Amino acid sequence: MDASAKPSLIAGILLALAGTLLFSLKPIVIKYAYDLGLSSEQVIVLRMLMALPFYAGLILFLWLRNKPKRHIYLSNVIPIGTLGVLGYFVASYLDLLGLQYITAQLERVVLFCFPTIVVLMSYFFFKTKLPENIWLLLGMSYSGILLIFGHDLSTLGAEVALGTSLVFMSAIAFAIYVLWSKPLMTKVGSQMFTSVAMLAASIFIFVYFSISQDISSLSVSNEGYIAVASLAFFCTVIPSLLVAEAIHKIGPERTSIVGTCGPAMTSVFAVFWLGEAFTLYHAAGLTLIIVAVGIMMRKNEGEKQVKEA
Repeated sequence: MDASAKPSLIAGILLALAGTLLFSLKPIVIKYAYDLGLSSEQVIVLRMLMALPFYAGLILFLWLRNKPKRHIYLSNVIPIGTLGVLGYFVASYLDLLGLQYITAQLERVVLFCFPTIVVLMSYFFFKTKLPENIWLLLGMSYSGILLIFGHDLSTLGAEVALGTSLVFMSAIAFAIYVLWSKPLMTKVGSQMFTSVAMLAASIFIFVYFSISQDISSLSVSNEGYIAVASLAFFCTVIPSLLVAEAIHKIGPERTSIVGTCGPAMTSVFAVFWLGEAFTLYHAAGLTLIIVAVGIMMRKNEGEKQVKEA
């Protein structure tokens, strides 16, 4: 490695670790908000409303800065907005609903299999080549989920199946969002894409809530507002910026590899903050999933480096 590139690599890894740490806190903060009496609808609406000003400001900044690209921005608003509703409303809402029935640890490991869903969807819809030993890696990943799922089902009751199904559907929805967002990101840039997607999702969420709920129910305790504000800024906006900068410095593959420590971080927080159990089943399941996803990501990075050589 070039000596001049080493500081950038270290900085990128640290940024990715910080972003992963903050993202890992998301299910913990959501569980805390539930303990305070907030509903999943209150959490998702307040979270998006608090994050909205940042993304709206970024859209304005990019619009003023990139005058030649304005026609490209406008021509892609509808597809970006549609994907935004899928990725940041449908996926987020399913995840929030699922967290009402399962532990933060199980939620995180189910979502962590999202890369395997992307790989399979990419193969079936775009005919991309499957990574070597993919079926073994998939077997390891989902065996890990089944270990933790089986333990939680026997100790926490039948609602665990409902919660796990909701979170898995959330992972599928977000995988669709990621796969179909790539060409649009190439056209408008990742920052504009994410900001427009978040703005569209926020508007849709608020309209949906206005129709289905009483607006006055958004009035919660001060502790509730603090919890959701923490979720919006420390578990949404800030980590998205950190991870974006990490990708810029070290690439998406290395950033994803660093992210493999996310479920372990969530388990630590869940045990010490929420008092969740961490058994041999959790340890074995977590290890299987992290190893399988880590191997798959390293294989993808290695194949990319060979092609670039």
